[in-house]
Amino acid sequence: MAIDIRMSSDNSAQLLSELETKIQAALEAVGNQAVSHAKQNITSASRVDTGALRNSMNHLVKDKECYVGTNISYAIYNEVGTGIYLDGGGGRQTPWVYVDANGKSHRTRGIKPIHFLKNAVANHTDEYKAIIEAQLKK
Repeated sequence: MAIDIRMSSDNSAQLLSELETKIQAALEAVGNQAVSHAKQNITSASRVDTGALRNSMNHLVKDKECYVGTNISYAIYNEVGTGIYLDGGGGRQTPWVYVDANGKSHRTRGIKPIHFLKNAVANHTDEYKAIIEAQLKK
């Protein structure tokens, strides 16, 4: 007696396509949540003046990776600090004076880092894992 087993159809291409779609959706959801956390970090650190930095935060999903960031030039100073507070040292160690937009002079030794982006990603890994698992189970 011979047994003949034949597959009626190969659905592997469809399965891979659906998996890619779910991975994309998961990364988009994680990116949106990470941006939300970064905005909360800026707000809770009282680093909101005009709101430009907070409003500029966004994410990009590319090649199965999710990038979270901003294109505002001064964001780096809030992330890693300046002067005596610069992460890893190497910042200016002497005070300096700057003039704000209203013409008022300010003396400073720098600003402390708040790691609003780093913490938005690193402090919520379990949450992001749960988002990815939920998206893949759909």
